[in-house]
Amino acid sequence: MKVFLYLYPIEEYMRMFMFYNDKMYDTEGIERPLPILNETIDKRYRKNGYQIVYALYPDKKMFGIEKQENDKIIYTDITFSQASAIDEKGNIKQNFIPKYPDELYLLNQLGNVEELVVGGFHSTDCVKKVAEVALQNNIDTLVDLDLTDLFFNLYRRENYFNKEIYDPTRLRQTLINSSVIDTIDENYSSPVYRFNNSKTR
Repeated sequence: MKVFLYLYPIEEYMRMFMFYNDKMYDTEGIERPLPILNETIDKRYRKNGYQIVYALYPDKKMFGIEKQENDKIIYTDITFSQASAIDEKGNIKQNFIPKYPDELYLLNQLGNVEELVVGGFHSTDCVKKVAEVALQNNIDTLVDLDLTDLFFNLYRRENYFNKEIYDPTRLRQTLINSSVIDTIDENYSSPVYRFNNSKTR
């Protein structure tokens, strides 16, 4: 089975990367990101035979995603409240120690997966952790960086973004051209990103 797993599409994460005022998209002449995100998931994965799976915290609702009939939702073993450094009143928790969802707990809910593509939040944190555990468990795994938090910048690059194809080597070159090679090598050295592999999705 082929699976596209999108981690934690919740309002708290989505809003971090969107304009604080929705009308700014009109005044700046920029397309709104969420319809493009949904269309890209559909064209790259749903229409190519992937089971679409969204992972949520049990105390949070999905935000910004158009769930289709055959899509699946799985849940983490911890709540967002346990994972977040911010409390319900918006205050920073004192002496907070980050708690992460159990990666195997999530992966075991997917069933028998032969090929896994991971997106969502955040590219160098939870997404990477889940993808690396999958790879360690002999699952053919790729992180689609276009569909992580990087999406909110990348989708506006008309000369780069393609709703139907993810090419990690092309993304790497795009990031190099954007003068961020140091962050690429530091943050994206894991084999799950496949920057040195020409295979596309």
